[in-house]
Amino acid sequence: MNESFKMDDIDKACINALLENPRGSWRELSLASEIPEKKLSRRISKLFDEQIIRTVVELNPLVVNKGFTVHVWLSVKPGKVKEIAHFFSERPEVRIVFLTTGLADIFLEIGLEKATDLYPWMHDFVTQLPDVKTVETQVVLKPFTWASKLKNNPVASSMPVQHLLSSDELKLIQVLAKDGRISMKSLSEAIQMSEHKTQKMMNDLLAEEVFSLRLDFEPKLLGYDTEAIVLIKARPDSVNEIVKALCELKNTRCLFGISGESQFFWHVLCNDLADLWYLTTEKLGQLEGIQSCNTNMITNAYKRAGFMRKGINMQFP
Repeated sequence: MNESFKMDDIDKACINALLENPRGSWRELSLASEIPEKKLSRRISKLFDEQIIRTVVELNPLVVNKGFTVHVWLSVKPGKVKEIAHFFSERPEVRIVFLTTGLADIFLEIGLEKATDLYPWMHDFVTQLPDVKTVETQVVLKPFTWASKLKNNPVASSMPVQHLLSSDELKLIQVLAKDGRISMKSLSEAIQMSEHKTQKMMNDLLAEEVFSLRLDFEPKLLGYDTEAIVLIKARPDSVNEIVKALCELKNTRCLFGISGESQFFWHVLCNDLADLWYLTTEKLGQLEGIQSCNTNMITNAYKRAGFMRKGINMQFP
């Protein structure tokens, strides 16, 4: 990744088009962004080549019954925050590493194979680190949105139909995880299946919400200079209405139902501090059933969506 990257309006339009349609053809993206195909293809290729953006595949653990997502909040000894954050960012099971204010110094999102893996990970590993002072965990019980992508039925009360992944489906997901915009011809060749069957398999998996394909980017690229995690405590009888309202807000990046004192983990992007204040006071104040919220500013991202973040100085016109 370049140490300095200057974003212009064409880059922003390309990213916005990809956010809506990560696998869109050059023509589809050109029509959506109103940028000529050749110019658009060059810009997007450059953004990917320089790792400014990337596509990410995320399995839905509720559907595939695989994976156990846990949020971990760490308080560490003074002067050790960056060292500990870098240490955890190199761990393969750690998907996200943020430096935060408020509840703790560091926020982690980890993905474990099964629930029984949490105890040894926490008590035989994390709590043994001499520079870690306190640890708090919250289990993700239900994902309502993934990185601003609203689920089809975010307040469905019934459990989703379980889907046991076949070897061919696993291969397809693994290939897409490396290159979400791979052509259908190359994808079918990689999994040794006809293009028609490959296309149908992918469409079926997406329709069943077995996985989601999204664009991963730094929020500052699109003008979101303030990022925060808001933990919301709410009355149980108001949960469905709160979910609907928060999912519709443009600021919402992720919304999860979690264990612990709070019911919701709400990851938001705002233009500035005043925007965040308005969101967590005026907007939340309009919702019935919210009892309290705890706002934790994200001051730095060491890792997002499983990828290390290299320090870059992004310039904006």
